[in-house]
Amino acid sequence: MSSRQRMTIFTSSANSSGSSNPASPVNKPPVTYRVEERTRTIYVQSSQPPSQWNPQDLHSLFEKHNVAAEPIARVKSKIQTDYIVTQDNAASSGRKSLSAPASLAPPSRRSNPPSPNRSPRGPRPKILFYHKHDPHYGFTNFSPHSVTYNGKVYPTSEHLFQSFKFQGHHDDLAEHIRLFSQYPSAAFSEARRFQEHVRPDWKKVNISRMDEVLYHKFTQHNDLRAELLATGDAELVEDSDKDSFWGIGADGKGFNELGKGLERLRSRLRKEGWH
Repeated sequence: MSSRQRMTIFTSSANSSGSSNPASPVNKPPVTYRVEERTRTIYVQSSQPPSQWNPQDLHSLFEKHNVAAEPIARVKSKIQTDYIVTQDNAASSGRKSLSAPASLAPPSRRSNPPSPNRSPRGPRPKILFYHKHDPHYGFTNFSPHSVTYNGKVYPTSEHLFQSFKFQGHHDDLAEHIRLFSQYPSAAFSEARRFQEHVRPDWKKVNISRMDEVLYHKFTQHNDLRAELLATGDAELVEDSDKDSFWGIGADGKGFNELGKGLERLRSRLRKEGWH
């Protein structure tokens, strides 16, 4: 149920099926129930205490609310007129049902409990990186941080990543990329020049190879690692208008795979106890 619906039902002395309503003294206002539907939750309020609730009335209300219910079970609460009937999802059939038997539990003290799908902390902050003179340039593969891999030093992480396109297939080209120039842009351009020799499964492994590059880079440079861990739970975004795969592209709707890789790395470093 993605939308919220609310309905109030006033019961009379007898319903259409002939079942009786909860006992009510003569000359007293009719018993009322209010059913409020939210995501997977139905809130029931009544002018009668729960001990006098009539299950037939409740089931009738649930039927009008498109909810299939099992017999109602009551529990005591300090709040006698506010009860919640929780629902399960029947994954196999796609229909909605109450747990069997449905449990009535007192609600939160909040007047309007938050939806289970709503994050109590709100949206995550965003940290953008890309340009050389802006903060967090070290998060890019063009930053001047060398990386040692299998005993060999690569001038930047971009050199290592571009060489991965050829390692194990054309090792001579992989070594050429490493030694060709100190500039990451040159490594990028040179790898593109030999595009026809790139390993055929590159598009299947490029993200895992990027994860490997980032791990070596950030575990070998304490300042970068501390900077990454200090970002908390922020969303990391490569604000590149030229790359819609590793960055977000000109329209800001790119895949941002580099940012996602840095977030995976951040989680991994924390699990491994890095500081």
